[in-house]
Amino acid sequence: MDPHIETFDPAVTGADDLASWTSVFTDGQSELSGGAPAPAEELAARLRAGRAGRAWRWAARASRGHAIHGVAELRPRHHDERIGFLRLFVADTARRRGSGRRLREAVVAEARAQGMDRLQCTVLVGEPGERFVRSSPYLRSLVRLELHKQYLDEETLRRCWSVAATPARGYRLTHWEGAVPEPLAASFGRVMAHVGDAPGTQARQGALAWDVARVREWERRVTEDGSRLVVGAALDRTSDLVVAATVSTVSRGSVADQHDTAVLPAHRRKGLASRVKATQALRVHDLFPHVEAVTVTVDRENRGMLAVNRSLRYQLVSERLLVEEGLERH
Repeated sequence: MDPHIETFDPAVTGADDLASWTSVFTDGQSELSGGAPAPAEELAARLRAGRAGRAWRWAARASRGHAIHGVAELRPRHHDERIGFLRLFVADTARRRGSGRRLREAVVAEARAQGMDRLQCTVLVGEPGERFVRSSPYLRSLVRLELHKQYLDEETLRRCWSVAATPARGYRLTHWEGAVPEPLAASFGRVMAHVGDAPGTQARQGALAWDVARVREWERRVTEDGSRLVVGAALDRTSDLVVAATVSTVSRGSVADQHDTAVLPAHRRKGLASRVKATQALRVHDLFPHVEAVTVTVDRENRGMLAVNRSLRYQLVSERLLVEEGLERH
């Protein structure tokens, strides 16, 4: 018998179903990312209150009335609403029974209805993730990623202090929480435009346009799930403009997420990525004492960033594939 798939509305679902859905989701996210973005109870409260951001969600059951054993969530990408990002998790005891396939079919149909032309997700290298990727002839692997975790222990913090305190001639380090200060918004946008063109990456996108309006919209989206935004930056002392930045989000969980680190091309190979990331680790530790570690994914072909992470005591946790499916009808 095929599993039962249904849309999932956390605002009206029963307490037991909400607890089951969030438990499967956070367990899956923890397995994939090395740490759930928030405890299941916090996620449930945000979902119930409508504070988890814009998304479409589904649940899978063995049949109507049975417990939820599979979940899916579709969100538009922060940088391009034409690209959907899928998170899909099935409990260990319910895998290989068609729930993942049926959930993905429901997501694809909704993504098309919303005008999306591509669907992306990440899967762990090896089984069962790669088997799931191979289940569709339209999926292609974009990037092989390494998941790194930086434990904020004493030795790591000492290393970060050493790097952050090393003078970078012509630059000064700063940070902010939440929205970028208005005088820095335009230059921060110019830096973020270069996230996709790091040397050596497999899926180089080239610089994208990031004006101040786009920066503000990006800030809103990365914090719409209740996360706190922390940005570390390097400023050119001559212009007092942002030339390098790294971005993290922090929830009430013990693991913070580091997202993008970028340096303007004219300022690369001057140690700025190491310094802003070292300073960021110190700031997260000081501002959020409950955070025990920071995780980040890195394109394994980006040798420069891999070296930066090794120097700051990041550890390899796992490898993942970023995969994409075109949504044109076949």
